[in-house]
Amino acid sequence: MVKKIVDTWKTKSWYSVTAPKFLNEVEVAQVIATDEEHLLNRIIKVPLKDITRDFSHVYTTLKLRVCEIKGKTAYTKFIGHEMAQEYMRALVRRRRDVLSVVFSTKSKDGLEFKIKAIILTNIICSRAQKTALRNLFAEELKKKTASEDFGQFIQDVLFGKVSLEMLGKLKKLVPIKKVEIRKTELKEEFDMEGKEIPKEQAVVPLPSIEQKPEPLQ
Repeated sequence: MVKKIVDTWKTKSWYSVTAPKFLNEVEVAQVIATDEEHLLNRIIKVPLKDITRDFSHVYTTLKLRVCEIKGKTAYTKFIGHEMAQEYMRALVRRRRDVLSVVFSTKSKDGLEFKIKAIILTNIICSRAQKTALRNLFAEELKKKTASEDFGQFIQDVLFGKVSLEMLGKLKKLVPIKKVEIRKTELKEEFDMEGKEIPKEQAVVPLPSIEQKPEPLQ
């Protein structure tokens, strides 16, 4: 008996993926999955420019995790962002110092996450100056994260507000060229016992998205 060939594509469905609430839950991609169980907890990578339609955000990629599915809509939470390596390399120039700062912190609403940043100076700094810059940066950002909800802080990071604020504070110590929050990573805790480890999900990007995120109230 000849076995009937089943077209697996016909057993799958398309789902609309939306951004987190602090990015107005705009649609960011279309994904295909056999069922909700295979899509839940999957990681979706989305260029920030696909949400803002601002080409200056082309080097920033968001990592979103599918946390809820209603009908054919997959809702996500923000779990991190990263700036492209080629952009970071382009910032480095001779006769400048590049300081890397990495630390963990907690938001006002109790979410723990890691911040990875770089500070570019206009001069070659002494060891004491480098230490002072790193300490001031970490101290000021920890105070800021403790006073803001996670979504508000990340919105400020993505749209450059945090970098500008820190630039203003750090340049009082030494001449500063630029400050970039190059990466954030949310500390996640969920029970994966007996389950497949979530993988990144292939997506079909949308052509353009008209809606631009509004500041949180």
